Amino acid sequence: MQKVETGSAMIHRFDGALNPAICARLCALSHSRTEKPEGAADPAKLPWQDSDTFAFDHWEEGELRHLIGGYRLMVGQLICLAVREIVFPHFTDLVRWRPGKSMDEHKDDGYPGDDELMSCRHYSAVTYCNDDYSGGETFIRNEHGGYYVSAPRTGTLVFYPSDERATHGVKPVVGGDRVTLSTWFTRDVRHYRP
Repeated sequence: MQKVETGSAMIHRFDGALNPAICARLCALSHSRTEKPEGAADPAKLPWQDSDTFAFDHWEEGELRHLIGGYRLMVGQLICLAVREIVFPHFTDLVRWRPGKSMDEHKDDGYPGDDELMSCRHYSAVTYCNDDYSGGETFIRNEHGGYYVSAPRTGTLVFYPSDERATHGVKPVVGGDRVTLSTWFTRDVRHYRP
């Protein structure tokens, strides 16, 4: 694992954080769980969302769930070392971004009127599971008024504050499928989800 300079004290990037073989397994899992079976009348009853998001809570693959559980703890330790705060994994999902998908600039700790589920998010972490696609770069506002653009690289981890200091988004995926593992971390142990 190698720390990469981002030009920001609050945006952290580590190349090689997650083993490429595990990344490949996550890509396969994402594709297997986001292909909708023919005749599926009610997507709400499926263990994944229509938006190609597969929540860690629904994973049944024991070994992979165990490996990613350990990885979440490692990422939490990296955040603790970087920001000198103790954090706990709150929520993790695996997302398949098909061509054309993007995300507008936003923050992850919610907006007025959102429930407590969002407001307990203090740090956001994204791991790129693949890089065999074009587009789909993450852009993150930095403390200098500009943006850090995180180009995808298999196994790379990027983390940053979930609040308005580091609003962020995803540029449109142009070709191929982008697969990311996202985890939000909280300082509030009551919201720890093992």
